[in-house]
Amino acid sequence: MDGSIRGLLNILITLLVWVTSVRSDHEYMVNEPENVILPIDFETQLTCNMNIEPDKFLWKFYPFSNKDMYNSKAIIDLNTAPYILINPDHVEDRKSFLKVKVQDTQKKVAGDYQCLAYYGASVIASVPSRVTIATLDNFTKVEEKKVDVFPGNTVLWRCELPYYNQDPFVDYFKNDQYLEPTELSSIIKALVIENITYSSTGIYKCGASLPTSQEVPRRMSKESLNLRVTNYMSGKTPYFLATPPSNYTVVKGSSVFLECAAIGNPTPRVFWYKQNGQLPQHRTEMTSGGLKINNITTSDEGVYICNHTNNYGTLSHPITIITHEEPSVECFLNTTDVKQNDRLDLECNIKGKPEPKIAWFLNGYSVRNDSAIETTKNKIVINPVEKRHAGNLQIFASNSVKTVYSSMSLRVIPIATSLDIPTQPSNHRHGGKKPVRKPTKPLKPPKMIPPNKPTVTRLNDQAVVVRWSVGSNTGLPIMFFKVQYRELGPLQHNEHHRNKGSRWKTCNEDIAPHIQSYDVTNLKPDYVYRFRIAAVYSNNDNKLSNNSDKFYLRRMDFDEDNKPPAPLITRTEAINTTAVKIHWQYTPSPNKTIDGFYISFISASLAGDYTRVTVDGDQVKSYVLGYLQPDTVYDIKLQSFNSKAASEYSQTMKAKTKALPSTEPPSVIGPTVASTEGDPGVGNLYVLIAIGVVGGGLLLVVLAVLIGCRRWHRMNSENDRQKPSGEEQHHIQADGNDYVVNPRTLSRTNGCVLPTNRITITPNPLADNENKSQNIIELTCLTSQNNNTSALVSGVEGDSSSAERKVHKNRIRKQKSKEHSTSGENCV
Repeated sequence: MDGSIRGLLNILITLLVWVTSVRSDHEYMVNEPENVILPIDFETQLTCNMNIEPDKFLWKFYPFSNKDMYNSKAIIDLNTAPYILINPDHVEDRKSFLKVKVQDTQKKVAGDYQCLAYYGASVIASVPSRVTIATLDNFTKVEEKKVDVFPGNTVLWRCELPYYNQDPFVDYFKNDQYLEPTELSSIIKALVIENITYSSTGIYKCGASLPTSQEVPRRMSKESLNLRVTNYMSGKTPYFLATPPSNYTVVKGSSVFLECAAIGNPTPRVFWYKQNGQLPQHRTEMTSGGLKINNITTSDEGVYICNHTNNYGTLSHPITIITHEEPSVECFLNTTDVKQNDRLDLECNIKGKPEPKIAWFLNGYSVRNDSAIETTKNKIVINPVEKRHAGNLQIFASNSVKTVYSSMSLRVIPIATSLDIPTQPSNHRHGGKKPVRKPTKPLKPPKMIPPNKPTVTRLNDQAVVVRWSVGSNTGLPIMFFKVQYRELGPLQHNEHHRNKGSRWKTCNEDIAPHIQSYDVTNLKPDYVYRFRIAAVYSNNDNKLSNNSDKFYLRRMDFDEDNKPPAPLITRTEAINTTAVKIHWQYTPSPNKTIDGFYISFISASLAGDYTRVTVDGDQVKSYVLGYLQPDTVYDIKLQSFNSKAASEYSQTMKAKTKALPSTEPPSVIGPTVASTEGDPGVGNLYVLIAIGVVGGGLLLVVLAVLIGCRRWHRMNSENDRQKPSGEEQHHIQADGNDYVVNPRTLSRTNGCVLPTNRITITPNPLADNENKSQNIIELTCLTSQNNNTSALVSGVEGDSSSAERKVHKNRIRKQKSKEHSTSGENCV
């Protein structure tokens, strides 16, 4: 009994730890931060949305200085920047709202706003939202440019824009008439006239306005372009009407248009090339005004040259592309446990361009002022770890593109103190030496036993099956598995570059601990791969298996005949509410050996991917499929496999688990050797499980029955012996020999034996005066040195008459004259 209760408690504690860790891993911000540029007298509402409702919300406000009030690209160091704590204006369940209004330029509302969500002592901080004040200065350049252009040229001209912190609308006018912007003009904010004609002659001007503000009027430029299109002009070498930019900074994944439009007579021809490289393939669009490159990658960095050539000369212009990339953070841990006073070293992988600035937060606040914490960019050391360090640890990475973060739950295991250890009473006498207590060694935590080295089998040209096992797992329970693989490249490439390859990739699906095979799809044929298995344990830590041997996924479309024969399912049977048994036949083919069978199954009421289990061995002809749902129909199909390929699927057969009459433990998956009478090994296992469950239940029932029967029997057996006659219904008198308790059958109360007493049973007519609504069992011991002692146990069910009381007293006197008992007995 004690062992069963202890085991149940261990399971409950493990589940509690797991639920706590899952809760911590899944508390996160749902919405993305907002960057807002507000004109004067405008307001906005910042929103913070969590997936789980917190205990409370707060906002941290990092104010900008006066010079950065209009700078939407300003960088704030979250480690050292001063901040103000603000209560939210409104909270709805998982959401917090904060209103920000710009009333005048003196009001300091520009800055970064960071939401804090409190879950007890653990706090999660959001990526800051930025608020800046919109501004657009006046045009300053005063110039009129006159130019004669030969028909057929492309004219690109832009006015010099004033300072702005929000992309303005730039409009162009011809002879004071508004021109509808083209798509290209809207992107590069310039006037582009392709293949000009005589009708293009005129005076061009530009204006600018902010898209979010009507309070800031449109600013009109004081410079203009006086354009005249004519055939009567001498030959001219190519030249730029507006000098194109020489540098472009582009965020990875976006598009860029490289301006380069020159005019001349005759109209020049243009071609592009890249120094020390080639133009991006299938991602470029060449126009007369420049070159557009889509989906910029890091490899697109470099110097691009545009050449304009006609009969009178050549004009070249170099343009440099620099790519920026938003930060990324990988810490590989969601939760970590550490003992109090131990040292904790953590390191995260940080990427981004330009190099991100790093800030470490513990429970919503910078760790900069914690004397026990030392940070060096992507590394953090806590030495020693204290209880106050428990909670949510975050690392923020910021550059000019974006701010991102990663978080992990830090659990501190406190050390035992003298207050935690119960003291034992000492039996030494005064003046003697006190016994010396040896310090007890702390129990070692259970080990994380990793999976064994996986084996890989080809499924088709683009998929494999990865199989693994776990040895005698006496350590921490495994919550789920993850499959990882690494592409080493084509076979020839792999032979020359053994140490190179892609990074490890992780399949998204969480694999249940009883499943030990997985299909990896979307692979490349004729490539070499390695695989490994990550086991995630109940403490939310993980451990990796050894890497598999190199596996060459050979393309075999030309050799379909090499597939082994498919098995034939003969029948299925329900074992219990969570398991079915599958029987099949397999006829081997000459020169085609197999390693085992794949069983694929899915609930017939669901749509999705089949779950696959692996049965090793070519002689196995049945298998118990467990961990199923009660009273559920499943579709089941089989394949045979070897190291080269898997067979076609067998026919699909249905199997149904039994209904749930009572709670049963889940069945254990395991292959069974083919037999005609069934599997005795699995049968014995079920018998043992049934015996354990039934035996434990019967033991509890027997104990309860024994206790109840003992009490009931004591009351009713004596009532039967002493049932009164018609005239003495309320008088119950023991026989003349009296009942004497046998020392060998002494009853025990709380481990103590009741003393031997002579017992006379009689109703107590006075009990009803104290409580008429209850049945009272009263034990009275009368002790006297000169008189006989009797124990009166009375069960009162109603009032007795005075005549009956007299009869009762006479009987007591007669009884005392016959009895001789020892005096001075104790009462129990």
